Amino acid sequence: MPFDIKSIFSKNFINLTLNQCVNIIATLIYTPILFQILGEENFGLIQLAFSVVIILSIFVSYGYNLNGPIKIVQSQDAKKENLIISEILNLRLTLSVLVFVISIPFLYLQSNIIYQKILIFSYIILLAEALNPLFYLQGINKILPQSILNFFSKSIYVILIILFIRDAEDAYLANFFYGISISFLFLIFWMKLFLSSSTFNYRFSLKKIIINLKENLHLFLSSTSTHFTVNGALIILNLFVSNQELGRFSLAYKVAFILRMIPVFFIQSILQHATEIKDKSKEKFHKFLSNYYKFGLLTTLIIAIITCFFSDFIIEIFADEKIDYSSKILSLLSFIPFLAMLNFKNVVYMLVNDLKSKLNKATFYTLLLFLINSLILTNLYGGYGLAYSLLLTEIFSFLIHYFLINRK
Repeated sequence: MPFDIKSIFSKNFINLTLNQCVNIIATLIYTPILFQILGEENFGLIQLAFSVVIILSIFVSYGYNLNGPIKIVQSQDAKKENLIISEILNLRLTLSVLVFVISIPFLYLQSNIIYQKILIFSYIILLAEALNPLFYLQGINKILPQSILNFFSKSIYVILIILFIRDAEDAYLANFFYGISISFLFLIFWMKLFLSSSTFNYRFSLKKIIINLKENLHLFLSSTSTHFTVNGALIILNLFVSNQELGRFSLAYKVAFILRMIPVFFIQSILQHATEIKDKSKEKFHKFLSNYYKFGLLTTLIIAIITCFFSDFIIEIFADEKIDYSSKILSLLSFIPFLAMLNFKNVVYMLVNDLKSKLNKATFYTLLLFLINSLILTNLYGGYGLAYSLLLTEIFSFLIHYFLINRK
């Protein structure tokens, strides 16, 4: 049952919930500081740069955030497990460098000097993504270390903001501090793991990197579509509205983005165990999936209602003032986690059954619809249009995943 405290799901879910609680508490601390010191325009530019780098980070993770845990589960011994870790880290670190180098010419095309500086210093987040050990911790069913790392990295981040960000000219440091604090602790984690393992042998192989690029292409394409759908909203909004509206929308979107991660860590909590159950009994697998699906829908619906009802209060906490526009946007976006949770069973089913082609198609069609309706609705109605577009995209994503799974 979902509420059995001894179950693998419950342990992972509790740890990921703690992890998310850390994110929420940290966000409650640093968002008002950044918004009030830097102003709504610079705050919007910070969130825009963050979205750009997060989208680029999918080139770094290259789909191994989805099947990396499964590869760890399927490894038969410590030597093979270490080889998988080495290959994934090699690929990610190499891609993080390549993405940065390729991006350099585009950075200097930015006409806004303030945004250009913010974006350049935001690229440290790519290193954090390359070093992220979550794929390994999911694979060995130990999520608690990730929560601990997140707690200390967010603590360092908040301290750095309080100490060094004094006025609007320091806007470029916000994302830089975020990336450097996470990267530092992730690096310590891997060094400790490598030094404590007598069997670990870290090797760099360009040939193996090329093989892995070909092997994970389908999941990479799928991840790219999903990532842009989730993180591309601010980039599209920036095309049609002022920096002021971008900043106000970003304030509400910041809260909604945290809540949008709830369905993601539901998937992360059960993926490893679901893979094991599916290999033993399909009947137990479907029952297992249905139980947590119902629990997830109930949880996200309650959160959506509470967030919608208290949207004015939440925005006032973040901004230290009432902003009706941000409150109304948050009221709409609060239902995104519930709508995203509808797709929980479909995504888990595709991942554990290795339906890469169908997953790739589903996410591509979702991205295509998102681009079309978001460009049209945002052009017509600004931030409100984008909010409705995000809601429609989640519904369509569920329908297309369901259709492709059931199509023979």
